[in-house]
Amino acid sequence: MKEGDMHDLAAAYAVDAVDPEERAAFEAHLESCAQCRREVQELQDVSVLLSEDLEVEPPAQLRTTVLDLIAAEAGGQGSGRDTTTVTTHEDRGEDRPDVAQVTSLTSRRQAREQRRRARPGRWLAAAAAAVVLAGGVWGVSQALNPDAATQVIRADDASEHTADTADGPLAVVVSATEGRAVVQLPADFAGPQAGSVYQAWFVGADGSARSAGVLQPEMLEEGQALLEGSPDDAVAVGFTVEPTGGSTQPTTDPFVVVPLT
Repeated sequence: MKEGDMHDLAAAYAVDAVDPEERAAFEAHLESCAQCRREVQELQDVSVLLSEDLEVEPPAQLRTTVLDLIAAEAGGQGSGRDTTTVTTHEDRGEDRPDVAQVTSLTSRRQAREQRRRARPGRWLAAAAAAVVLAGGVWGVSQALNPDAATQVIRADDASEHTADTADGPLAVVVSATEGRAVVQLPADFAGPQAGSVYQAWFVGADGSARSAGVLQPEMLEEGQALLEGSPDDAVAVGFTVEPTGGSTQPTTDPFVVVPLT
């Protein structure tokens, strides 16, 4: 990839819309390009302002507006409507983002883009944003800064392993490149009795067990948890009921074991 093409990847990189080869090349480029570092940072700053304390259903017209913007970026023409300003929520008083700050950051970026030729990275980023919005809720911050669990699930080598429980199938997603594992719980998974917790264990081929962490209440509510430690050399993941705070070794028989082989 030519050095001049690297600038095109800034927006796509900010929304995690690059492949591993492009990511590696662009991150190497970032070390010596203050302009791209600044652009990525501005995109992230704006996304935080827009998504802070906000998780609501987007307006029905928003998806159409974003798709029009994509068409305008990709082909140089949109629907003909003025899309300079998009109102995405009602006036929230003190909870509303600082419009002046957002406008200032956006204007600076637009000014730079007007000095450049049309670049595919811009509408690729818009397309990624449209995918996020099409999910039904605002997820800008999550898209720009995927957490460790999301990175495991998105990894190219991610593999899913399941086992049945009384509440339905429980899945463990493992990625060797990330060196981590994620447990995905069935819907309406019942919590443990008072004074006890669910604890995960990486089980070795010799039957040994090492703790993979306690499933905290918020994890049970979310239905997903990033397990502690690496699944390397583990042939299964077991789950037991332990006293509050967890145990150094299992004190009960596992209520489910998920084979990893």
